[in-house]
Amino acid sequence: MATENKHLTLTQKYSTWGDKLLQHADVLNSIQQHKTFKPITVQLSPVEACSSGCPFCSVADRPLKSYMPFAKIKKTLEDFKSLGAKSVEITGGGEPLVYRDRETKQDINDIVEHAHSIGLQVGIITNSLTLGKIKKENFDKIQWIRISLIKLDEGFDPEDYDFCGFSQEKMGLSYIIYEGELGTGTRLNKTYKPTDADTIRRIARVLDLHPEIKFVRIAGNCLIKGNNAAIREKFKGVIDEIDHFNKIFIKDIGNDDSPFDDGCYVGMVRPYVAPHPLGTGEYYVYTCTSHVLNKKNYDLDYALCSVDNILETWAKLNNNFAETGYPYEIKNNQGRGWCSSCNYCYYKFNNKLLHTVAQEMPDKNFA
Repeated sequence: MATENKHLTLTQKYSTWGDKLLQHADVLNSIQQHKTFKPITVQLSPVEACSSGCPFCSVADRPLKSYMPFAKIKKTLEDFKSLGAKSVEITGGGEPLVYRDRETKQDINDIVEHAHSIGLQVGIITNSLTLGKIKKENFDKIQWIRISLIKLDEGFDPEDYDFCGFSQEKMGLSYIIYEGELGTGTRLNKTYKPTDADTIRRIARVLDLHPEIKFVRIAGNCLIKGNNAAIREKFKGVIDEIDHFNKIFIKDIGNDDSPFDDGCYVGMVRPYVAPHPLGTGEYYVYTCTSHVLNKKNYDLDYALCSVDNILETWAKLNNNFAETGYPYEIKNNQGRGWCSSCNYCYYKFNNKLLHTVAQEMPDKNFA
């Protein structure tokens, strides 16, 4: 692909930002024809503990001792599956590969096995240097894994990564560019060196060692508005120079990390399951993963419901949509004026597409 188009093309292909929702015409048709939103992917944060202490962590103030009991995970996935969900993205909060229910001793393998058994596709986002905590017999139950390369900033070398035989054709890598002063992880007292050209070369070395990996997605510090555009200007040249496989890209979203002002719907198709911000043991369904950027923690203002009443809540939210045109509101915004309700949003174009289908094409058969 042409170098000048690479970053945008790969952003569309390997990020939620953009028009990937068009792959789910059944969901869009349900919105138009039946005034019913169906979940596509459940984003699940099963544990808040983590082996890294990134200085740019978007949930640095989360309740670190929280974990979701396995029985609640099972019920949550089953409820969303009954509503139409197709997949689960096991993510953070913390590092999902260290998940362990302290009472039942069930771990990440049990989550993968149960999700697969009820017909959900499984994806995992991890910071881990190795995939050794996943049983090899479960590799085929996982559709994709994305690994953050943060360990390169903790003193590890590209040669230290061990994917334990997991298919690299189902794997992507990611990296957040950090440009602050020499940073120290707030919890683990680890020192994190700011990104420079040598860091990018070490990232490329990982890809040289594992050339079948599908992509390396690089992004700016999400805690700084507009940072993606700034780091693209600074690092695009060195990335394009050393990217022999045309697989490394900077997430191309320009300066635009604010909400779509006219409506928010992404919580209905990509709900985010995470704990109470104070670690009370309760778990909630939140509108999105972006909301944590306001406080670096989960915020009940953005909670749609407890995981104990998912089915009733989805019926209520769809009824709201049928009657008012908007499924939910935040801070009494009546489903509008989202730029006043949210400081950040990495789902702007998802919401814009959903708004077009829900509000501006009501009499057309989209599918």
